[in-house]
Amino acid sequence: MAESHPRAPRRRAGVRRALAGAALGALLIATGCAVAPSASPSEVMDEELASVFDVVYGEETVRAVIIQQHGELVYERYVDSTAGDTWDVRGVTRIVTSTLVGIAIDRGLIRGVDATLGELLPAYAGSLTPETAAIPLKSVLTHTAGLPLRVGAAAGAAPDWIAAILAERTIRDPVGGRVLPSDAGAHILAAVITQATGMSLLQFAQQALFDPLGIDTDPLWEQRLASVADLPALVPSYDDAEIAWPADPQGINLGWSYLRLRPSDLLRIGELYLDEGAWGDTQVVSPTWAVEATSALVATRDIGTTSYGYQWWVDRPREVYYAQGDGGTALVVDRSRDAVAVVVSEVTADDPRGTMGLTPATAAGLAIALIRNLPDPSG
Repeated sequence: MAESHPRAPRRRAGVRRALAGAALGALLIATGCAVAPSASPSEVMDEELASVFDVVYGEETVRAVIIQQHGELVYERYVDSTAGDTWDVRGVTRIVTSTLVGIAIDRGLIRGVDATLGELLPAYAGSLTPETAAIPLKSVLTHTAGLPLRVGAAAGAAPDWIAAILAERTIRDPVGGRVLPSDAGAHILAAVITQATGMSLLQFAQQALFDPLGIDTDPLWEQRLASVADLPALVPSYDDAEIAWPADPQGINLGWSYLRLRPSDLLRIGELYLDEGAWGDTQVVSPTWAVEATSALVATRDIGTTSYGYQWWVDRPREVYYAQGDGGTALVVDRSRDAVAVVVSEVTADDPRGTMGLTPATAAGLAIALIRNLPDPSG
């Protein structure tokens, strides 16, 4: 097991107070439990986990739970795993992708969130209708661009997945704020970064995000897929890998999923956002981006009461924002308690029951419930 964890860097304040979100929301916490006031933080966490696992189907897939407050580790639990094991973080991959968009904007490689797909993807002019070409990057970031929900069988079997996604694009309230979470949209973000930086998503992530945060990416597994249908055949080598990120036929890493990281790596990313983009004395991503990305920019009126930022779900009243993935993986940042929580689960495709472990919302709710058992700094 790892002997150390990231400590919260210097606190930076002021930027978030200057930005207002669009809509209020609340997350339904999966469950809760009353614990004696004299219980230690570890006992509180263990009892809360036991309470959740008594009622939630799929709990045996949970492999790690880590909670950090004020930069100090307050809870760490591994089940049939160690701190050094890596896991497919599923939809939490989107947070890495969106962070890289912010860094590219900071570096002047992308004009800003108002830049259009026509500007950002000139090589795909032939696949863009005038309407699709006019879609701003901000709409892709907030899942309001009307892009396909999935990289489906047709797009995933095409010689060029990006061209196929753009060709499949249908009109679904593209700028009206209706959130439709889109794996395909996150992959378009990956293509935008690749075009803007001249590097693969993974190369840029190593240089601009992983290395500054001290995330070790050696050894690394990266393989191009000819088709989405190739993924099951790659599972044995992918599961044996440490850090891994498959790519499409053009070498564009999958922007929506299949990134393998350690639980502590996710914790570092959460701490980065908690400190408004700073890691120690290094400003990895600008505070403006870190705050805007985790602000309530659009309402998710069709799929719940939370709001959405740049690939982050946002519960603004409680100053909580989070990322979540199928199978029960979640990264939660709670500003009011100066805390970050990570829940990582193992997705087992050969599960005889056909389950995928905890649902995304349950994993995020579990992490929020655990954080809420921490002391409230405001009293």
